[in-house]
Amino acid sequence: MEPVHKDLLQQIARLSENYPNLADRLLQSAQQLQNSGIPPSESLLAEIATYSRNFAVVQKQALELSKSVQSPSEIASLKDIQNLVEMVAASEGKAEIRSQALKVLDRVLAITHREQSDFAPLQSVHTKARELYRAISESTPIQLHSDAESLVSGKHPVSAVLALVAQQDKLDDEQWVILEETVSASFGKQLAVAISRGKLTVAEIKEPAQLEPTFKTAAVEPKISAQPLPEVIVIPSGNVAPPKQVVVRPEIKILESPSPSAPVHEVIIVPSIEIPQSRPITSSGNIVFGAPPRTQQVQVEGALAMKVLVHIQGIGDRTFGAMEYAGTRAQGRRIEGFEIKIDPPIPGLSVQYMAHVEGVGDTPWINEAELAGFRGQAKRIEGFAVRLSGPEAANYNVFYTAHIQNIGDTEVSSNGEYCGTRGKGLRVEGLKVWIVRSALASQPAAPVGLKVLAHIQGIGDRTFSDREYAGTRAQGRRVEGFQIKIEPPVADLNLQYMAHVEGVGDTAWISEGDLAGFRGKAKRIEGFAVRLTGSEADKYDVFYTAHIQNVGDTPVTGNGQYCGTRGKGLRVEGVTVWVEAKG
Repeated sequence: MEPVHKDLLQQIARLSENYPNLADRLLQSAQQLQNSGIPPSESLLAEIATYSRNFAVVQKQALELSKSVQSPSEIASLKDIQNLVEMVAASEGKAEIRSQALKVLDRVLAITHREQSDFAPLQSVHTKARELYRAISESTPIQLHSDAESLVSGKHPVSAVLALVAQQDKLDDEQWVILEETVSASFGKQLAVAISRGKLTVAEIKEPAQLEPTFKTAAVEPKISAQPLPEVIVIPSGNVAPPKQVVVRPEIKILESPSPSAPVHEVIIVPSIEIPQSRPITSSGNIVFGAPPRTQQVQVEGALAMKVLVHIQGIGDRTFGAMEYAGTRAQGRRIEGFEIKIDPPIPGLSVQYMAHVEGVGDTPWINEAELAGFRGQAKRIEGFAVRLSGPEAANYNVFYTAHIQNIGDTEVSSNGEYCGTRGKGLRVEGLKVWIVRSALASQPAAPVGLKVLAHIQGIGDRTFSDREYAGTRAQGRRVEGFQIKIEPPVADLNLQYMAHVEGVGDTAWISEGDLAGFRGKAKRIEGFAVRLTGSEADKYDVFYTAHIQNVGDTPVTGNGQYCGTRGKGLRVEGVTVWVEAKG
């Protein structure tokens, strides 16, 4: 407990010692006043005044001390003050644990697979970490989240994943076994195997650079540039020609449209136009020279349909579409939260986004249709970023802009770039998001070649190409292991495969270039499967067959389906694998 808390509690203790005696004397004086009309003594009144002043001082100090935490709505008694001070003292230790837990989750969310960006077991860890991050961020300093302490102490399964990945060389065998069992039980054996093989790493977490907004015209969303126009000139219109005595001295000019960030605040009537009272004026409206202050919506050809929900200060939730400005202008209203969703959905394509929130900082990446920010906490969004995920992500680009307090419209950002400010206390007042198909998406799929290595009983390693039979026939030789690799490599396209091995069973999915099976253990492969991964995988099919003891050639199988037998003791004697572009 800090000295300021101790000092305040000591003052409360001294007051607590005095008020019972003072209360007795007040009661006695009140009875004398009621029965005999004897007023309280001067010394008693002075003592009451002193107690009141001391109480007020202690009350003020306690309220000032509790500004950082939720305090009772009314502190009316000395006991209330004591409880408040003790609550503040207890919350400081919890706030430190909360901060450390969020740092642990930041590092967990920075874990990546060296070869597979969409490694499913790791994605389940990230999902759990994001849930914890949100729950702990939204917890109060007094009510510490139940998982925060276990995250900091390393006892939580998510912390175990981080310890195995980040401290591999520092763990002894006993620690490794305990952590590996924890990870396997919580997230599956496949994740533990990937960690033990060094497939996962913790990316360096860098402090994001401060954004200094620039204001250049973006090609996809042109802005109208004009000189500042604080006034609009209005001339009454009518269906009757003006009389001869009407004199117009100034030259009337049609002015350019004002920029959207400079709203019109004044209307000035052109001077020196005399209209007799006797002349009738029609009510057909006014002729306004100068376009209205908002720019016309710019449509982007091929933009996907979306729903963008923003939670606006004093208004609440409002929903907008793609390319639609979601927010307000010139009203001083902050965006407090937002959700983005592709609607209707596109198979294989989804949106993720993050936000920089007042008093919280950067949120983790959030899946579509979940709220970034808060409702009912009066916290402004100061910036954000949006990115695409899923197998189809490489075929699209996401663009977005923001309207920021004291700055105006930002330039167009895209594909995960940060848009906004940090640490300047400036609110985002509106935003605009849209997704368009990439020009590269229409390019034909590149041809795919393979290199297939088979480890054959009594022969050893032999290398074959795609569509080439890898193995033997009529020699009774088992295939004991195999490797498959795309050769030459194709960007964003990878292979995975698994095998059913004698005495072992099904292996995990193995990354291309690694051996499925064993060398030197005389264990037969009894079946296998192959699948494609990466953002380009949806453009191709992988096919394969096997030659099996006492069975012969199997039918063609593809895209992760199992080929072979299980539990029959029949060896695979050869395999053929190839990849074809779809359509």
